[in-house]
Amino acid sequence: MADDLAGHERVAALLSGPLAWHTVEHVEEVASTHDLALERLRSGVQPGLIVVADRQTAGRGRQGRTWLDGPDPHASLMLTATVSTPPVHPTLVPLAAGLATADALRRAGVTPLLKWPNDVLIDGRKAAGILVEQHRLRVGDVLLIGIGINVDWRGTERDGDQAAWTSIAEETGAEVDRGDLLADVLRGLAAWLHSVPGDPLRLLITYRDVCATIDAEVRVDFPDGSSIEGRAVDLDREGRLVVDTPQRQVAVGAGDVHHLRVTRGG
Repeated sequence: MADDLAGHERVAALLSGPLAWHTVEHVEEVASTHDLALERLRSGVQPGLIVVADRQTAGRGRQGRTWLDGPDPHASLMLTATVSTPPVHPTLVPLAAGLATADALRRAGVTPLLKWPNDVLIDGRKAAGILVEQHRLRVGDVLLIGIGINVDWRGTERDGDQAAWTSIAEETGAEVDRGDLLADVLRGLAAWLHSVPGDPLRLLITYRDVCATIDAEVRVDFPDGSSIEGRAVDLDREGRLVVDTPQRQVAVGAGDVHHLRVTRGG
């Protein structure tokens, strides 16, 4: 294993503190951190578990896509955080995860923006992605919050979707401590998840301020094969993207968003 993130000083301090996280399980290789986290919850582990992997052999992104790892165990930070589904506004959880990830990247020295629903961009290139799944288990409804961050892809050739990706180290030219990055993500995630039921308006306002999709001309491809084009103008109270089309305004809850023209960094 590249390093034991569960034993990192700042991560261990979080586990013994007042936040909801109780365990970090760091594995060298796994099919999917989501799948391992779900297996642990089904065996009786309580939400608050974090699963981190150096490599995933079957990682997945949104809309059934494959999440691609970096070239070596230090290249990426891949984790799944497990939480009980909030009693209100659960659709804001992906936005909370996006804000936490963006905050952590900012602390690492870059200036990220968010592409709705939750890619994290640096100068218009993807640096992180988020996938949230809900499951009903014996312990109740739980959310698996998957976060994949490109940490250090310097010198790595890439093609296909990866050609438009970047990493923190490529942007800063400096080494990145994955333990510090994990600690920053977990601290921020706990805080923003608290805002989901506690202060959703603050969460939405903050997300709007760092969202590259707002004011962009976009095309949205829906799972049923249909699509719309228009200008993304706002988020509604449930975190849906409001798109102003020539015919009407549409609140988008799920779909692939393509930026056709943007006004800032996305």
